[in-house]
Amino acid sequence: MKKLALLLAALGVVSAVSYGAEPVLKVTSIGQEIEIENVSGGSDIGEDSFFGTTVGLSYGDWTFAITGGKFWDIDTDNTDSKDGRLQMDAWKKFDNYKLGFRYRGQKDFDRYYLRGTWDYDMFWGAADIWYQANNKVNDAWRGEIFPIGIKFGSVKIGWFVDWTQTMGRVGSGELENNFEHQIRAYATLYKGEKITLSTEGRFTLTVDDKFKDGDKKAKDTVGRYEDFGRNRIYLGADYQVNTNLNVYLKYGYEIRNMEKVNDGKSFDSNNYYGDFIVGWNYRF
Repeated sequence: MKKLALLLAALGVVSAVSYGAEPVLKVTSIGQEIEIENVSGGSDIGEDSFFGTTVGLSYGDWTFAITGGKFWDIDTDNTDSKDGRLQMDAWKKFDNYKLGFRYRGQKDFDRYYLRGTWDYDMFWGAADIWYQANNKVNDAWRGEIFPIGIKFGSVKIGWFVDWTQTMGRVGSGELENNFEHQIRAYATLYKGEKITLSTEGRFTLTVDDKFKDGDKKAKDTVGRYEDFGRNRIYLGADYQVNTNLNVYLKYGYEIRNMEKVNDGKSFDSNNYYGDFIVGWNYRF
């Protein structure tokens, strides 16, 4: 966090020095967010609870964001610090698409992302592809990709692919690669002068994975989502306090069904998952 504070101070100095020149590096927003994730059988409050602060900046047609945050495991009896996160984003906008880069560092890994979005008439798409350098297990290439989507007014529907490719030497029974295909849908339920209500749905279609030397070599503790076995719904609300400040909250609930990789039997998968998000954002 000291490094983050020094970086923000340096950016402020650069912005002040650059004032009056074109383009100008300037702070455009600041916000904070709390996200609490939990599963049935987990901690009483949140097994993965995150609190982060994000500062947005711009420089000409480039936009940037810096996030610093902390993870906790929160139970009714105790709170344990788990991890920290430093994240930096950069985007450049073109006519119908944007290209970007992200770095995310945590205790056990570093991620280096290439990012992109495109939007043309009623069609859209996006991709985050990253290399994950792990400290304790094999490195991996990962991807979260919308090859194509379609939109009708305030409704968007997209085909989503979650991809993993393990790097290095893979032991017998370990995951070599994985593809999860979903349909994701987004809609505005209500939009007023101050408040906007929205929803999001994530529906798994198929999961295709490959294990070294075949499924039967996988450990008994390894599971996969069944086809149509993961379905999540979010409800969100955004309140525009004034021209500059908005506050928001979002809740997601997921029902999941999993099977053991090695024999296809039902897997104790903590079948219910909850995700609660609340935050604020101030634009200068």
